[in-house]
Amino acid sequence: MFAGILILFTGVVALLSVLGVFEFHWSILWRLWPMFLIIIGISLLPLNDYVKGAILLAALGVGCLLYHSEYKHYEGNAVTRFFNRHFTVWDWDNDDDDDADDADMNRDQDDDYPIDQHFSEPYADVDKASMDIDFGAGDIVLKAPCAELAKVDASSNFVKYSFRAERNTGETAVYLSGKGHTKKVNKKNSNDVDIALCAQPVWDFKLDMGAADAELDFSPYKMENITINGGACDLDLKLGDHGCNTNIEISTGASDIDIKVPASMDCQINLKSAITGKTFEGFEKTERGVWQTPNFGQGVNQIIIEMNCAVSDISVERY
Repeated sequence: MFAGILILFTGVVALLSVLGVFEFHWSILWRLWPMFLIIIGISLLPLNDYVKGAILLAALGVGCLLYHSEYKHYEGNAVTRFFNRHFTVWDWDNDDDDDADDADMNRDQDDDYPIDQHFSEPYADVDKASMDIDFGAGDIVLKAPCAELAKVDASSNFVKYSFRAERNTGETAVYLSGKGHTKKVNKKNSNDVDIALCAQPVWDFKLDMGAADAELDFSPYKMENITINGGACDLDLKLGDHGCNTNIEISTGASDIDIKVPASMDCQINLKSAITGKTFEGFEKTERGVWQTPNFGQGVNQIIIEMNCAVSDISVERY
């Protein structure tokens, strides 16, 4: 009865929201996460099912009142607030005066205005390179290696990117960041970025993203450090064996993470997570929050994966 009432209540709310009877923001539930502890506690009480059902209904009623109180002050979920805070009206004024009177400033923000941008940094003989990407929402893909040190193709109707490189002796750092011109996050927004790197240097790669789909095939590249910070994201990573140790740090919110590592390398997973579904094929759990490949430490090179995730579904497999 307890589980039935909870599932029935959630299903009715979801159905009425889908049908447009009222507007329901699931992200508000994250602010009310202690209610989940209360519900679990009720289920564990040594009481008759009917009594627990009555207490559950009362708790759900209190939850509805709290939701209504939060709804009055609702400003969007974390990802939406990120865009509203950072992706304000973009200054499209490209002339030398300060009047900001370019026609683009007056464009209707609900219309689509595709922006295609292409960047590249010529390859120079460097042993070490890094790429730092500030990416909001959209799709980002790492392509096959290119002849340049780094190449970027971006297509968006609300983000304009800037690209620069800093060269030092034996090392080059490449930076890609975007700023948007829309105050609204809706289904009309599109933001697609394709990236290709040179396969010669050893790379450090850092990606900060919001609600995004990231397909990152690092298998052709020599990767030393990979750092990914994300919100609600779908993340696919593939690593290769190129004779160097690789450290991966991933911090995300609600996410779906799939990682493929070469069977020829030792691998260790260190996981800190709130609520996680995990599948680690070919790994053995050695202690709480730690999984390793068999005979870890006996190989020449290692992959260390550090993950700190909220509500996530994580899969790591060897190939």
